[in-house]
Amino acid sequence: MAESRYQPGQVVPCSGVYRISHKGHRDDHDGILLQGQLFPPCIVCGSQVEFQLIQASNPIEKQTDFEGE
Repeated sequence: MAESRYQPGQVVPCSGVYRISHKGHRDDHDGILLQGQLFPPCIVCGSQVEFQLIQASNPIEKQTDFEGE
């Protein structure tokens, strides 16, 4: 099964940690994105950046053990 890669301007499908890959100017790094946000462009390589989900996770306030806290 192919792993999904996302581009700037697409909607983040689920909250979690994403591997962020740039077009040559920076090593890959990880970032946390929340469901419903748009994947952002890079200020250096613009739309030449890709995002790949490596660990899905819900924000703590969305987890049933902590709702209403």
